[in-house]
Amino acid sequence: MKFVGDNVLSQVLSEPTRKDALLDLLFVNREGLVRDVMVSGCLGHSDHDMIEFKTVSVMRKKDSRVATLDIRRANFKLFRELFSRVPWESAFEGLGV
Repeated sequence: MKFVGDNVLSQVLSEPTRKDALLDLLFVNREGLVRDVMVSGCLGHSDHDMIEFKTVSVMRKKDSRVATLDIRRANFKLFRELFSRVPWESAFEGLGV
């Protein structure tokens, strides 16, 4: 909750994602960045429902020097490799749900 408050994030999901409980969250740092948020059926053997949403492009001034990320150019192979190196069990050891 401290992180959410410190980073001025808003939770936009309002439907339950696992039986009658709202366990999965969808945060944004600016209103209007996502739209058409839907909770739909399970994917594979998960007992959590999928969250589907559309992202909204944010138009910037032509002379803006703000850097933005282009997800189409992401190196997912590198991401998976780096992600697999994290010792997840010890990283979450002692933390509650």
